[in-house]
Amino acid sequence: MVTFVTICAVLGTVAFFLHALSAADNKSLDKKEKIRKDQEDSFRSADPRKVYSKEWNPNLPRPRICPVCGTMLRKDEFLYAAISSHINSEGKKQAQIYGCKYCYLQMEPGFQNIEGKPEIQSDL
Repeated sequence: MVTFVTICAVLGTVAFFLHALSAADNKSLDKKEKIRKDQEDSFRSADPRKVYSKEWNPNLPRPRICPVCGTMLRKDEFLYAAISSHINSEGKKQAQIYGCKYCYLQMEPGFQNIEGKPEIQSDL
């Protein structure tokens, strides 16, 4: 009976230690994620010509920016693009980048605005 109680106490102690270790690790990961997100949100645009140029230091990671408008993109944001079915002389397909959700998904004239009222267009 003493052996059973000892084994239960050891297993309980190990479980508590692993739970405490996991909670501390998750807390530090959440703190790092919050800092990274705050840095991404504070820096929202850049010049795409400077980032995509050949003078960029190859040791530094390139920021995720839209090549059309220069807006910083998070990991869950993506570009709208289309790949041509035509293959050029080098054996590669041409890709057309339309932009990100901030510059490509702009409302067209004639669509309803947020309040649901249609926009009035003049016939010129």
